Amino acid sequence: MDRALWIAANGMEGQTRMTENIANNLSNVNTTAYKKGMVHFQDLFYQTISTVGAATEDGNAPVGIDVGTGSRVSGITRDFSQGSLTNTGGQLSLAIAGDGFFEIELPDGTSAFTRDGHFHRNEGGVVVTDNGYRVKNFPAIGINSTQIDISETGVVSFTVDNETTEAGNITLTRFANTEGLKPLGNNLYAESPSSGTPTNIPPGTSGTGIIRQGFLESSNVEVVKEMVNMIASQRAYEIISKSIKTSDEMLRTATNLK
Repeated sequence: MDRALWIAANGMEGQTRMTENIANNLSNVNTTAYKKGMVHFQDLFYQTISTVGAATEDGNAPVGIDVGTGSRVSGITRDFSQGSLTNTGGQLSLAIAGDGFFEIELPDGTSAFTRDGHFHRNEGGVVVTDNGYRVKNFPAIGINSTQIDISETGVVSFTVDNETTEAGNITLTRFANTEGLKPLGNNLYAESPSSGTPTNIPPGTSGTGIIRQGFLESSNVEVVKEMVNMIASQRAYEIISKSIKTSDEMLRTATNLK
């Protein structure tokens, strides 16, 4: 019975993490290019009461007794499946249709990566994020330009006084294991030993996605599925809590025996 209390406590802790993840997903349902988190569980180690195949008077035991000790959250991964594309009409609103990330330069000089293509042009013509971080591998755009055109393959051109100039090309970044990226907040991810090293590739080549100008990628959170998961997690939490109550009542009964 004492073991049952700890098993139930482990289960309740896991369901708490599940609910926290669902709440985070729902709170980011309108966050540009947000990728939903998915909780994964593992069963914990088993305590062997009797071993399968142990010698008995009649031969060997055909089965054993292994008592589990509950479950735990083994990890929370990101689902990098494509979100829907929303037409904004902005000249520097860019969505990636397919795989890939934009590379961003952080204030400390290190790189971060994002699929949020809500970009701006600063006073020097440099393309930056909402937080003012420079978008790397993105050519500067003439400050007096009246029209900006970006092709699906990343060719950037701008028009000044009816004269069009090709500024350069955008490259996208890919990783061997996107699930290994470390979330930083602000729609940014960082490289980690598990993600592999970043590789810069032109859009539309070697498996990278294409650029869609005038669009932004929406969050891939599905509200109905998250609500269903929340109900399931809540019911699991309730059932596990009842096992604690039952174990407590059994202990009380044993304590009161005279």
